[in-house]
Amino acid sequence: MDNILIILILIILLGWNTLGHTQTTSTKDGTLFSWLFDQNASFSESIATDRPTFSLGAGTVPKKHVQFETGYTFSVDGARPNTTTHTFPETLIRIGLTDTFEMRLEWPTQTFINSDTKQSGLEDLALGFKTQIFQQQKWMPQFSIAGRLSIPTGNRKLSSNHVDTELQTIWSYVLNERFSLFGNVNIGSAGSQNKRFAQFSSSLGLGVNLGNSLSGFMEYFGFYPVQADSRNLHSLQTGLIYQITYNLQLDARVGAGLNHNADDLFTGAGLSWRF
Repeated sequence: MDNILIILILIILLGWNTLGHTQTTSTKDGTLFSWLFDQNASFSESIATDRPTFSLGAGTVPKKHVQFETGYTFSVDGARPNTTTHTFPETLIRIGLTDTFEMRLEWPTQTFINSDTKQSGLEDLALGFKTQIFQQQKWMPQFSIAGRLSIPTGNRKLSSNHVDTELQTIWSYVLNERFSLFGNVNIGSAGSQNKRFAQFSSSLGLGVNLGNSLSGFMEYFGFYPVQADSRNLHSLQTGLIYQITYNLQLDARVGAGLNHNADDLFTGAGLSWRF
């Protein structure tokens, strides 16, 4: 599995580096090494991540740069008594191919479920993309779309055992220097218990700039339905995001389910960096 990850990353990076020789670059020699490790490259904006919110952000990683987003989540499932779940490292790798388009790789997350019978294993690998469609103008929000393809590579009991697809529509709107709105509307073809079903999901959140490199958010998200034979899921979460440097970020969140199908409680933290 590790060898597959290395090959996938090198193919994308080497392919884009080859294209880069046709353009004027700000790196010392335009090589793959300078792209990966030249920390003097300029960024017009500080790091923006797709975590810890459920919603994806409307922005993309700058051209010829890579962003790693990782984290840990702990949850308590009220629908199954005495059941807790740990997931780590929730790795998302984002690679900027142009100023408005990125490739995405979700490396399988290790999941530990503690209940009457303990269970652990890797979840499915996922590939995808995100592209910006238009920027915020007057009343019109910034808008992007993303596509996701989940491949059944995980543990049999944790995998959907199907190739699952999802289309995600992403928007954000800056109200002023302190407040912003954001959300997603998604539709996917999912599999569970050897059944295929259409799964809708959505989110709506409020972001707050707290100053001194600290921001916070509150967000609703839901699935309609969450599984083929179950009802809808509704949850509410809040969290904090702290930018240690221009390219390094910490985050933390806590949330609760709003109905029986959702986890009673979940919390987590993460680290993201860009180079």
